[in-house]
Amino acid sequence: MSESKTIPRTPVPATDADDCQECDAAARLGLSTEQGEAVTRDASRAVGADLALPDVEAAAKIFSLLGDAGRLQLVLRCMEKPQTVSELADATEMSQSLCSHHLRHLRDQRILASERRGRHIFYQIDDEHISCVVRDVFAHVTHD
Repeated sequence: MSESKTIPRTPVPATDADDCQECDAAARLGLSTEQGEAVTRDASRAVGADLALPDVEAAAKIFSLLGDAGRLQLVLRCMEKPQTVSELADATEMSQSLCSHHLRHLRDQRILASERRGRHIFYQIDDEHISCVVRDVFAHVTHD
């Protein structure tokens, strides 16, 4: 009778886990693995940084969120000054519930940041990068 030998398991290299993240991100974006590799390569070349497909996915999510006129209006209002949900709902003529829903998505993607001051939560632009993107898009659409 032959003696079975237990082969020690080697840990999964980080690249395998990264590959899984890349595959998952490609699937969420509706891309094949090859398409995901191509868009990552093109995005990395365009911005001059080494990007991964989850970075491309995050960028696509931000563009998707800013593609809604109501959410864009919330962002524009928050570029002026920090504002409460009530102020934003009144200004945009949204219900507070819908406004809060949009704000949560904008905060989740770090487009807006929130800060509690007493009983109120104020929303403002998370960082200057978002303001630049919004200004650049409007400069583009108004450029002759």
